[in-house]
Amino acid sequence: MRTLILASLLAFTFNLGAQTPETPIGFIPEAIAFKDAPPTLPPGSKVSVLEGNPGAEGMFTMRVRIPAGSAIPPHWHPRQERVTVLAGAVDLGFGSVANKSSVTRYRAGSFYLNPPRVVHYLFFPENTELQITGVGPWELITTDPNEKPAATTVKVRDITPAPGSELTPTTTIKATIDYDIQNFRPDTYFLDFVFESRMPNRTIGIAPTVIPYRKGATQTHFVESSTGTITLIQDLGRFLELPDLKHPIRMRVYVHEKRSETSNHVVGMSDWIEFH
Repeated sequence: MRTLILASLLAFTFNLGAQTPETPIGFIPEAIAFKDAPPTLPPGSKVSVLEGNPGAEGMFTMRVRIPAGSAIPPHWHPRQERVTVLAGAVDLGFGSVANKSSVTRYRAGSFYLNPPRVVHYLFFPENTELQITGVGPWELITTDPNEKPAATTVKVRDITPAPGSELTPTTTIKATIDYDIQNFRPDTYFLDFVFESRMPNRTIGIAPTVIPYRKGATQTHFVESSTGTITLIQDLGRFLELPDLKHPIRMRVYVHEKRSETSNHVVGMSDWIEFH
């Protein structure tokens, strides 16, 4: 089972105001305010978001300060991570086992890029400040990128419109799902739709509007048993206009395990279903 940590910085308040590609952004050093980093980073770390939102789709840039003596264990990212070392030093190594004798030291002024799905680890011999730029959401996955999902099973029993149909902004997808979740714990697991992205190793979710098909339901609910059947419904609206949506359109159902308010990971998935 893989551990997926979503470093959703929306859980923190940065008071940076509206920031979009159409809005000029600029900071002088003394105007950059740092706050406590999320628990995905070493204790005592501080963070400041300069552009975008690391917990959402789109470009982001953030500064991170990490105390001397800290380490980040082996992990990987689904998307590229670009890092500039502004102060201090970072020891970067690659592989599933952290080894201090097999690292490259990047001092202030250095730059490196971690490709998608490449396992790496970090040591911080000094108080260090990094600038990280990437495409959100920013995710740290802490096990082998080739590891198969857990034995949880998900099967789409029935779906409308039928596979192969043409989807339009007025289409509502309704699917009946059979699931069997291993090592089930109450108030932990939920199901949602995801769609294939043009970007490698990425999917596009619209989970905030995916709900169990219950009268009066307004948000995603946890499933109530380890096995069962649930019906999901999704209005597509302007979703079909997203530039990253791959055509022909392919959709599947994920089973997510909720770890905290800002972290979850996928423990099972259905086969792809293709539309036009």
